[in-house]
Amino acid sequence: MLEENDIFNHLYSGVQIRTGSNPKITRNKIWGGQNGGVLVYNGGKGVLEDNEIFDNAMAGVWIKTESHPILRRNKIYDGRDGGVCIFNKGRGLLEENEIYRNAQAGVLISTESNPTLRRNRIFKGRAAGVEITNGATATLEGNQLFQNEFGGKFKVVLK
Repeated sequence: MLEENDIFNHLYSGVQIRTGSNPKITRNKIWGGQNGGVLVYNGGKGVLEDNEIFDNAMAGVWIKTESHPILRRNKIYDGRDGGVCIFNKGRGLLEENEIYRNAQAGVLISTESNPTLRRNRIFKGRAAGVEITNGATATLEGNQLFQNEFGGKFKVVLK
């Protein structure tokens, strides 16, 4: 359990979850990193709840290489890249998060990934709210996407 910490100004990712690890990460502030705020990769799992993830140089959360975390009730904002980036067969459940004011897509889903996004608010981004590309799919249920600057709510690129 990683609870109620202030994780900031890190050189890489503030939190890394990998290789089947399944921690509970709750009520932390993860910010100011030179890479992503949270990196979940190589089959990592984990439950991230009620965190503030902001002002990271890259994605607030990276989900990669067949990882399957649960992100619930987090605030992911003011990133200099995407809010959540899901690549290389990443999965996961994003539920009831607020994802806003990120420089790229609120949620970027790419390279054969297949997450579920449920009841999230994705808004005021400087690109699409959700971008799905490069053979990815997703299940989207009851999300609110608004005031994103690029391409309306969604951008789907078929490649």
